[in-house]
Amino acid sequence: MERIKLTAAAKNQLVTLKRRTGIEHNNAICRHALCLSLANPSVPPEETFSFGGGVEIDWRTLTGGQDELYYNLLVVRLLAEGRRVTEDSIRQTFVQHVHRGLSYLASRREDDLLVEMAKSIQAGASQ
Repeated sequence: MERIKLTAAAKNQLVTLKRRTGIEHNNAICRHALCLSLANPSVPPEETFSFGGGVEIDWRTLTGGQDELYYNLLVVRLLAEGRRVTEDSIRQTFVQHVHRGLSYLASRREDDLLVEMAKSIQAGASQ
């Protein structure tokens, strides 16, 4: 994967989340959103995304140099759901989870959002 496209709604959620959290970079927020959604065992709803007016992020930038880790997380998720692993299914799964994760984050109250993000960052640092 070279570039990842996100919808205009996701772009707006990123702007809101950046303002509310002080996190400057879309890639950091998208990584958190992806992991938050992947931690939820339910399958994201099937959606047809329209990427007009959205944003594109370089895959390597988004993964923070951990390309193989995130790629493998997506493959494991597809296998756990009994789905075929193809480049298209990996990309689709990634897009579904990032969008769902951004929705989760954007829907939280500001205080809850900051506390939740801080807890998850601390938990990751202690492992």
